[in-house]
Amino acid sequence: MGYDKFKNKVCNYYRADPYTKNKVESFKHTLDKIVTQELPKRDNERLFQIRDFTNTSELKLNLNYNNVMCYYSEKKNTLKVGVVCPNWGHESGGWRNISKDEFVSDQIDNLFRFISQYIYRSYQVNLIGAIALSADIPTDFRGNTLTYIYGDNVKQEINAFEKYISIEPSMLNTKTLGYLKLINALDPYVNKAVFYYVRFLRLYELDFTEEALTAADNMVDVIFQSIKKRLKKPTQNREEMSHYVYDEIKLYDSVARYNLDRLYLLRCRFTAHSSRSKWWDFYEIYEGEIEEIKISIRKLLIAYFKYENNNREVDATPMLWSSWFKEHCDIIYDAVWFHEVP
Repeated sequence: MGYDKFKNKVCNYYRADPYTKNKVESFKHTLDKIVTQELPKRDNERLFQIRDFTNTSELKLNLNYNNVMCYYSEKKNTLKVGVVCPNWGHESGGWRNISKDEFVSDQIDNLFRFISQYIYRSYQVNLIGAIALSADIPTDFRGNTLTYIYGDNVKQEINAFEKYISIEPSMLNTKTLGYLKLINALDPYVNKAVFYYVRFLRLYELDFTEEALTAADNMVDVIFQSIKKRLKKPTQNREEMSHYVYDEIKLYDSVARYNLDRLYLLRCRFTAHSSRSKWWDFYEIYEGEIEEIKISIRKLLIAYFKYENNNREVDATPMLWSSWFKEHCDIIYDAVWFHEVP
């Protein structure tokens, strides 16, 4: 069970520090209390967060699907996005009194703040990825405004937000919704793959070509690591891994495969390390090839999303968030906490 691994990871984190190892028993007791009592109590509590997305002027998108909704604000000339998630953060009081030990309570409060953040960001990332694929636009959830609504006002504020969403059909809405239904950024590998793809688009847009290709290859590597973990494959070199990854996710396009191999070669020879020659002329030499690589990484990403959708390991639409947490908290902990930070 994910919870047992999660509890062990949390306890090992504090056990490793001589100043906090005496808190481990308190952490065990508190975490058990949260999973068995507190989270089930909060299953009916929701948080509604509203913020605007960057780089969305004139992006006239209107959607409402699976805890994420958006509309284009003519007044603000930006895309306004609302997400619904469990109310586990510190905005409504948090977890400050969950333990008699103040240190334990503070640490638990911080941890659940990041877990809550991961969940609502994941729904935003779903939309960010869908926009990137449908409109070729890199955007970000760090806009200029941010609003949290919780408690008795949530339903009212959601209804008020939904009134701004136009029901008039458009090609952009249809395409974006199609991709939105595919993407499940609650899975950390999907979340990370979207991050690097959008980063690639943004860097390429700004003419940071070498850096863009490094981000693109990071996206490919994330997908490779995801498949390797799912299939329990040993670590192999890129060429050996590519055969079973592409076959597993059904990327049969030979041109795309070739371009992805070329991406890795360019990453190794030019973008991730200092070049042996022609460093000033990289773009001029490979301009046409880079455009082909861009098409190919997009194909790979879509193939991966389809594969994840058909072989889902992390539930994208939980009936009970407390049960979802108990099942997946160990991998979410790895994504949000500091034990992997150098």
